[in-house]
Amino acid sequence: MKKAAFLLLLLLGGCFQKPFVDSRREAGSPYTVGESKPDRVAICYNSFSTNANEIIKMAQEECQKTNREAAYDGHKYWSCRVFFPHRVYFRCQDIPTNETQE
Repeated sequence: MKKAAFLLLLLLGGCFQKPFVDSRREAGSPYTVGESKPDRVAICYNSFSTNANEIIKMAQEECQKTNREAAYDGHKYWSCRVFFPHRVYFRCQDIPTNETQE
């Protein structure tokens, strides 16, 4: 009974966590070992506890750090962590200018 209760708490705990940008680094290293790079953001998420708007907002915030905007660039299922099994990619691209030519 105690094992079942522990497993239930463990599973529910994973469902209520926030998605994250996969930009892990080795200790003392400036280079990422996660999937995110300056030109391509990778976000790990759980489809039961995350909606698309939340993911898009995170990607936009990451790309805005380099004055660019996020554009969807693919998906991998069952490729991240146990509680965040899915990974979605966004490409950081230049923001189009609205200059009109006369």
